[in-house]
Amino acid sequence: MVPKTRIQTAREFCAANAWTELLAFADGWRAESPAEAKASFYRGAALAALGRYLEAEVMYREALDKDPRDFKAWHNLAGILFESMSRPVDAICCMEQAMKLEPHNKLGWANLASMLGQLGRHEKALEFANRALALDPQMVEAHLHKGAAAKALGKTEIVKEVSEALASIEAVRFKRAGG
Repeated sequence: MVPKTRIQTAREFCAANAWTELLAFADGWRAESPAEAKASFYRGAALAALGRYLEAEVMYREALDKDPRDFKAWHNLAGILFESMSRPVDAICCMEQAMKLEPHNKLGWANLASMLGQLGRHEKALEFANRALALDPQMVEAHLHKGAAAKALGKTEIVKEVSEALASIEAVRFKRAGG
């Protein structure tokens, strides 16, 4: 039997919402291998889940200092900056950096559309929702962001188009979108 990698173990803690255990695991990992970016990343994930956002930001930035090409670190950092720390400009910069690294990441485009829509930048939100939909025409979240942006812009034809597209998507995709 092949022993589990540290990343596999960390992912199992994440899947189980075992954040305190993940934090302890990541602390040990960082102590043994301080140069490994993923140790800092998973410590950041645990801290964010525990509501310790300032510490999580430090860990994500540490992970990015070690590996600036880590899409997930940029993405997660953007999430806490936007949702929990009221720093939308910094969050959008992080998401833009993430999207430079993975321009084919539909979730990233949808999240960027959501952020910009919440900031009232509806034209950009519409553009980024369309990028997500170009990658996955069945992505419920992207349709919802597109519809919200179109509604805010008074573009009723696009709202109608979104409604028709959503009506054609199988119900299981909506369950996944809602959590």
